[in-house]
Amino acid sequence: MFIALIGAPNKGKSTLFNALTHGAAVVADYPFTTIDPNKGVAFVNAPCPHAELGIQCKPRHGSCVNGVRRIPVNVVDVAGLVPGAAEGKGRGNEFLNDLAAADALVCVIDAAGRTDDQGMPAPAGYDVTRDFSFIQGELDKWMSKVVEKNAMKAKGKKPADFAQYLSGLGLPPGRILDEVKKAGLPDNIMSWKLPESGAVLAQRLRKPIAIAANKMDVEGARANFEKIKAAFPTTRAFACSADVELALLRATEKGFVKYDGRHVEALETAKANPAIASAVGRLSAFVEGNNGTGVQALIDSVAFDLLNCIVVYPVEDEKRYSDHYGNVLPDAILLPQGSTPLDLAGKIHTDLAEGFLHAVNCRVKMRIGKDEPLKNGDIIKIVSSN
Repeated sequence: MFIALIGAPNKGKSTLFNALTHGAAVVADYPFTTIDPNKGVAFVNAPCPHAELGIQCKPRHGSCVNGVRRIPVNVVDVAGLVPGAAEGKGRGNEFLNDLAAADALVCVIDAAGRTDDQGMPAPAGYDVTRDFSFIQGELDKWMSKVVEKNAMKAKGKKPADFAQYLSGLGLPPGRILDEVKKAGLPDNIMSWKLPESGAVLAQRLRKPIAIAANKMDVEGARANFEKIKAAFPTTRAFACSADVELALLRATEKGFVKYDGRHVEALETAKANPAIASAVGRLSAFVEGNNGTGVQALIDSVAFDLLNCIVVYPVEDEKRYSDHYGNVLPDAILLPQGSTPLDLAGKIHTDLAEGFLHAVNCRVKMRIGKDEPLKNGDIIKIVSSN
């Protein structure tokens, strides 16, 4: 899974990236701090089956803490987009192309309204909803250009060829062909009216997107968050503070606090220093009042609500729920809802899919076919001739 953080400059994207990945992207209060995209790994949370099975898991990737499986996902922090990005302003086309393979986008907004759509100090009364509306407009223009360019290449060819040309967008060819039909476009690409047809199809091929209303720890952000939700009722919006999350992660590393994502406990090392104790108190008050910092809730919802993913645990030994080394529940794999054992096999290795014979639902020790829909939390053994 590949999630891209986007937005205008100076909205807190790099801080959110660091909070999600424990990374060290450069953070500064001026536009275009990020030029080349920062890439890292974040983790989504899901219940681990090991507790109900009465066994102890041993993840190869990520971790499991108190029965919560931490599943890795790829995250990229793309440099800030400005109005006119689709026409090349602010190196816009280069930055937009960094989004092509993303499964989902997170648009980071300065909910405090302190910065404008150029990333500069905002005038009083700045409309924070502009931070998302202009980004969506730039994305639509960019997608329209991509669709139009490839439709021109596909003239005289079949729609299937056109779908293959758009493979760089990370969209299944079947989805593209389905949207072509839903848009009412004829099979004969020569008869498409461009750029109008491209714009219509681009709207249908929009990537899933969520809003991260950042800087919620700043005065005025709560009222602006309500404006954002009202302006974009069909888009998931999350109140978060990347600054608070990152500060708590660093305080945890230094031994000042215990932090589990919902509660903050000041340790003696923090209590002994009045300045640190006061800072921890402010952080704790925000977490308690906001039911967390919103950062983990954001990434979890993108995976499980926006992208409708399920978690499946592939194993080799259906009796011990392990791989051939004896590692119990070694892998947790995110798949789109409706995925099958054959899809899971392909995710693990193409050879497994090519030689697929059958699968085993390890919970009930029953054989299942390649087209059986998988369920969230399934433990599956793939039997292959390869």
